[in-house]
Amino acid sequence: MAAVPSSRLTIDDLWLEGYRLGRVEAVVDKQDQQVTLSSLTVESGNNHATANGHWRIDEQGRHQTELTLALGGESTSDLMGRFGVSGGIQEASFTTQASLDYAGLPWQADISSLNGEVSADIQDGYISGVGGAGKLLGLFSLDSILRKIQLDFSGVFDDGLAFDDITGRAVITNGVLVTDNIRMDGIAGDMVIKGIANLVENQVNADVRFTPDITSGIPVLSAFAVTPQTALYVLAVTTAISPVMDVFTQVRYQVTGSIGTPDIREVSRNQEALALPPEATERLREQAEKAKE
Repeated sequence: MAAVPSSRLTIDDLWLEGYRLGRVEAVVDKQDQQVTLSSLTVESGNNHATANGHWRIDEQGRHQTELTLALGGESTSDLMGRFGVSGGIQEASFTTQASLDYAGLPWQADISSLNGEVSADIQDGYISGVGGAGKLLGLFSLDSILRKIQLDFSGVFDDGLAFDDITGRAVITNGVLVTDNIRMDGIAGDMVIKGIANLVENQVNADVRFTPDITSGIPVLSAFAVTPQTALYVLAVTTAISPVMDVFTQVRYQVTGSIGTPDIREVSRNQEALALPPEATERLREQAEKAKE
């Protein structure tokens, strides 16, 4: 059967179920029982998405979809605001790629048949409390993990957890997402997440390890020192040598339960004596003096 000529669709400002997507352009080809999405481009403010793929129907009338997606932009805040999400990963630039295949219509996936790979690189932003439709964000619920850390170390993350970079890659097999390399390079410390998210059963089981940067500032030093008052006293009176302090060098959490509202349980805290470099000691001392003014 001859192919049907390509169809081109352009919508300048598309709204979908109350969400503002922005400008949409698509080129679609149909031949026999297959529809080919040659290109799909979505421009939403300073954010953009591209996609291509196939949708076919076999002899038994079953639908199968394959999609390759790329998403990028200058502001996660703008992107999530268009979907009614407040908080979460804010003010960050981002790039995301995904290659997916599943049974079902392109817009109606059978999650139990979902297979593929997803990767992301998010830069120069911060994580704050999530509101609105925030649960849409959380395969590993960074927001829930952050709230747990805040309970343990009040004052360190009051204004959110700033970061330089968050990177990660995951493989999806029959609706189960597995990753061993979600990494966050944060201003107050680094976080590594490894685990499984079962999208079919809406369950997560992940190991989270946070390594604080003790030299980054007074709040982090005081929060992660084994005896905070002694640490600050040593810092205040030491002038000739770098102080040696007992600090927690890593805090480990286990994240289990529902993806949207997981249970965050502290597993362990590693500690050791740390000698602060002279440059860090001087910077921290200056912060301590300013706090007295």
